[in-house]
Amino acid sequence: MFNDLQYVALQDRTAREQDRAERVAERRRYARPDGQPSVRARVARRLFALAVATERNETWRVVWERLEAKGRL
Repeated sequence: MFNDLQYVALQDRTAREQDRAERVAERRRYARPDGQPSVRARVARRLFALAVATERNETWRVVWERLEAKGRL
């Protein structure tokens, strides 16, 4: 009986190793190429660019409002 359990455990281990190897291969197939930034990095850059553009617009709005308040426009 002990030998049967050992054989089952060995088969289970082999099946788990094969399953893991398949998952790793699939992950590598869909992975980003080397040198390309991750999705997280690309989203962060896009959000930063939007924040800078928004800040610029807000700054110009403040300047415009000040000029209007002083009657220069």
